[in-house]
Amino acid sequence: MAKKTMVQLVDDISGDAIGDGEGRTVRFAFDGADYEIDLTNSHIEEFSNALEDYVRASRRVSGRRKTNAPAGRSGGSGSSGETAAIREWAESQGLKVATRGRIPADIVDRYNNR
Repeated sequence: MAKKTMVQLVDDISGDAIGDGEGRTVRFAFDGADYEIDLTNSHIEEFSNALEDYVRASRRVSGRRKTNAPAGRSGGSGSSGETAAIREWAESQGLKVATRGRIPADIVDRYNNR
């Protein structure tokens, strides 16, 4: 017996189905957290317009995020800003992490693979 499974993208604001070329998943970050939202083209335009003044006044700090650590790097968690973000995320997930010192590798891996 043949089985066909179809996935339909749905606008997270209106609940309307999104046809091919009528919208997409938008990724953004705010306050140290990454987000995704599925939007129709009209909602993408509204979202972009709402952020336009803030984006224009801000500084871009990086390009796209790398998913893997650079070659030759140890398993450390990186800059103090990244370390703080990992600690904050871990606490929000109910994970116990010390306020100082090395963050356990399994927590760093879970943070990187979230």
